[in-house]
Amino acid sequence: MGLFDKKYCDICGDKIGLLGNRKLENGNMCKDCAKKLSPFFSDRRSSTVEEIKQQLAYREQNKQILASFSPMFTFGDSDKVYIDPMKASFVVSRRNPGSWSDENPDVIPLSSVMSCNMRVEEDRDEIYTEGKDGQQVSYNPPRYKFSYDFYVDINVNNPYFDEINVKLNSSRVEGVGTMEYNRYQQDAQQIINNLMQNRGNTPNMGGMNMGMNNGMGMNQGYAPAGAYGQPNPYAQQNVYNQPMNNGYVPANGYNQPMNNGYNQPMNNGYNQPMNQGYNQQPAYGQQPVSQAWICPACNVTNESGAFCTCCGTPRQR
Repeated sequence: MGLFDKKYCDICGDKIGLLGNRKLENGNMCKDCAKKLSPFFSDRRSSTVEEIKQQLAYREQNKQILASFSPMFTFGDSDKVYIDPMKASFVVSRRNPGSWSDENPDVIPLSSVMSCNMRVEEDRDEIYTEGKDGQQVSYNPPRYKFSYDFYVDINVNNPYFDEINVKLNSSRVEGVGTMEYNRYQQDAQQIINNLMQNRGNTPNMGGMNMGMNNGMGMNQGYAPAGAYGQPNPYAQQNVYNQPMNNGYVPANGYNQPMNNGYNQPMNNGYNQPMNQGYNQQPAYGQQPVSQAWICPACNVTNESGAFCTCCGTPRQR
């Protein structure tokens, strides 16, 4: 066959136009069929015709699932993470729900999430002063302007892709500790909290490329933010090097370890062992107190715990 001979798509059978061929391991695919593949799929060239047909069947089923997907929470500005807690699933897309039909983003069950990592990439630009001749001259020592991009890397168990890289900010964030910086950091924490709520392991917060503490603990409780990813006023502010366990926030300062509140010995300042009120007789002859409480934000009755199991609001003491 000649270089410019007409080729036919092994998926749909249509002729493939000039520059429209997408090579497969054992055949050819037109660009229209390629557009129907998952946006997170990147292994086309090593996929067979049969494997592509199986994925396209999966993608047709995804359209039906997407039609009933109703996100309750949204995080991010560039890439957006939409979460539907009622169906225990999420979607990642740059588009708004009303324009999903062409893209058909994958609806991913929360149970398929293997791990989540926050990643902060730092970029620096040197700041110059003007010399006597009008040329740019470096300061001594050199000065730099720093900016940051925020990512959440999500590893999933899916037959067609295993990682989703979510970029949260649409423009670079300048300065550590600014309101914008803290907002994206909180968004990343909220995404990890929500996606990992059904997992038994603690979220991994390693891979932060800016000298932060690797392995920073995260609250595993279900802690949604406000409407469309706005920071939750009740959410725990990030504290570096401060371990957190199962949603119980330590109130005894920085860098202090804390037990998870279940059958763990604590010292109450009088050298008396106590157990946070779980399965332990109260000291000084007090009568046992019920741990049930009503959330002031959503009126849900919680049997115990320091955070509401529905909305994440801290228990008021």
